[in-house]
Amino acid sequence: MVDHDETTDHVGKVEVAQLGRSHGLAGELYLRPLSDVPDRVRPGLTLTTRLGQQVTVAGLRPIGDRLLVRLEGVYSMEDAKRFSGMTLYAEPLDEPPVTLVGQLIGKLLVDQHSVDHGRVVAVQANPASELMVLENEALVPTLFIVEVLDDRVVIDAPEGLFEL
Repeated sequence: MVDHDETTDHVGKVEVAQLGRSHGLAGELYLRPLSDVPDRVRPGLTLTTRLGQQVTVAGLRPIGDRLLVRLEGVYSMEDAKRFSGMTLYAEPLDEPPVTLVGQLIGKLLVDQHSVDHGRVVAVQANPASELMVLENEALVPTLFIVEVLDDRVVIDAPEGLFEL
């Protein structure tokens, strides 16, 4: 069931992500962000399907150059198949935050535990989310940015992001 082309005017919400096919046996789904705004899809956030069903994001992790999402209550491939192809909606932002690529270059990247992961040397375009390139050549999706300060970029790094 694909509902990406449906209008959201009747519910007052905006499209933030498209769910793809299921991945693995544990109920994860591929996710394609539809927003340039970081954190529109993040763990703990409750989103809505076109039919008004509420879903809560239990986890989000990169796999290669794509993203996988785990939804609360979705624990098997069969559960996940019910959501495949659905668009997820969120409340519109009053004033969307804007971060320009130039504001990231040269800043220190630190995670939620204040661990220093090096400086951002470039930003690469990527269909799922722009990728910050660190001086050690690690790639970090911009969708994990929590805050951009004068001297650093703070991210909420999912477990295993820097173990590749």
